[in-house]
Amino acid sequence: MDDTDLRIFRWMYPGGVWSWWGTDPRITTTKIASRVGLERTAVWARIRHWKRDGFWDGFEVHVNPRILGVDQVRVEIPVLGAAQGVDVLDQLEHVDGVLLARVVFGVSVHGREGEAVVLMLAAEDATHVNRRMRLLRPLSSTGDLEGPFHDALPPCTYRLTPLDWRILAAVIANPNASPARLARLVGVTLKTFDHHRAILIERHAIFYLPKVDWSKTGFVGLELFCRSVEDVDRVRAELESRYPASIPMDLKGGEGIAPEWDHSTCFAVLAPVQSPNGVHALIRDVSRIPGVRLARSETWGSERLYLDWVRRRVADRIAATLAVVPVSVPRLAARRRVGLVAATPAEGRAATSH
Repeated sequence: MDDTDLRIFRWMYPGGVWSWWGTDPRITTTKIASRVGLERTAVWARIRHWKRDGFWDGFEVHVNPRILGVDQVRVEIPVLGAAQGVDVLDQLEHVDGVLLARVVFGVSVHGREGEAVVLMLAAEDATHVNRRMRLLRPLSSTGDLEGPFHDALPPCTYRLTPLDWRILAAVIANPNASPARLARLVGVTLKTFDHHRAILIERHAIFYLPKVDWSKTGFVGLELFCRSVEDVDRVRAELESRYPASIPMDLKGGEGIAPEWDHSTCFAVLAPVQSPNGVHALIRDVSRIPGVRLARSETWGSERLYLDWVRRRVADRIAATLAVVPVSVPRLAARRRVGLVAATPAEGRAATSH
């Protein structure tokens, strides 16, 4: 992966700002090409190459828990190496309320060096969070957990319509389907689907997370927190001096790592690295730069999205809306094709009466 590939990847994010909250699938290769100075066909050829090499494997859709009436907290589980981190990802399948988890390399918020699994938990209330923390503690290599920290989710005050809920269910189940196919599944026109999905994206109801394997690229994405705003430019300059191939980037989504951390001191950098041991060596080197408070990689390790908790609640919400909203026969058939909601008795009577 060269500098041109990285610039293409960067402009898959709105405004070229790399965000943990994902990309915008509506950004076209034509728009990206205009930003990086290439023909559209050249951009598309590079993306196809990513797929062949195993770097890019489409999208997954993450739902903002706030549309379900809950917050999200961040917890860190210390592990002994990346292999144990992957084992923990498997075991998290059995913990209700886990939304997203990734294996990270580097230094924790409290100064521990090594690997950790960083996960996002649904936080309905303190009772639910405490119960989940008890279930997570045996997974830690030290028996200790870091957190829960409040996670600064993007705000979402939009009140979803019944159609929005059906579209949301369809994109969760089929994140890489074309808009035309999703419109057919839901039983609406393409124009209607595009309009409602745009609202869900722009109001932060859903996030499209790219499924990427950074170990295929020869680069690692580091998240850096500086000790003060004044240190940011000095640290950027030092990184470019030590690693000429590195690419400093703006970063969104690092907020909320802990209450005392100021996001204005945070930025990201893509730096060349060839192995997990190289990641550790890079982080140790970067951590010694004057002005750096924390350096860690959240792109080299494995990552997983856990959809069961969200899917159950989305299905419950759709079922509740079907109980009070009149349903036409074509929409009933579409809901069955989406596969998340079964027909209600009222729908069955409506279908047999035609």
